[in-house]
Amino acid sequence: MAVSFKISGKSVLRSIWKCLKGIGSFLTSLVILTAVIVVALYALKVKPYIVTSGSMEPAIPVKSVCFVNEKAPLDDIKVGEVISFRKGEMLVTHRVMEIQDGEYVTKGDANNTEDSGTVTEDNYVGKTIVVIPKVGVFLAFLHSRWGKIIACAVIVLLIAVSFIPDKKKDEQEKSEERRI
Repeated sequence: MAVSFKISGKSVLRSIWKCLKGIGSFLTSLVILTAVIVVALYALKVKPYIVTSGSMEPAIPVKSVCFVNEKAPLDDIKVGEVISFRKGEMLVTHRVMEIQDGEYVTKGDANNTEDSGTVTEDNYVGKTIVVIPKVGVFLAFLHSRWGKIIACAVIVLLIAVSFIPDKKKDEQEKSEERRI
């Protein structure tokens, strides 16, 4: 028994279009989910920061994203935990090496010496709770001018594609209406 397949240009285009719409729906859902997660994290005072130096390598590589819980009390921090603090205008994420009279001595894992100065309530930002390596490359791009332009274009394109009617579905609905 021979089976023959007849493939027309229309059916190929329809399949490609259906695939593109599926990808668009997935990406739209991903964007919405990401936005909900970011808003929830900000509401919980957990903020992402991109690591720009190698002072904490290999534990925290450059271009990682550190999620810092800004509600974590400094009093609860123990030796060995990673915290973020302000040093002038810079945000620093280093490991607590010792605690002396309510002041926290810190050091980057890759550094040879402890940090000058200590961390107190005045410059403490929060405790690092999650580190995602290499994601900072993407986030840094999104913060650039071209990243914002491309992100907006993709969102507009996804919204536009979601409003394009599916001809085959419309034809099926019309044929069902005629049967009724």
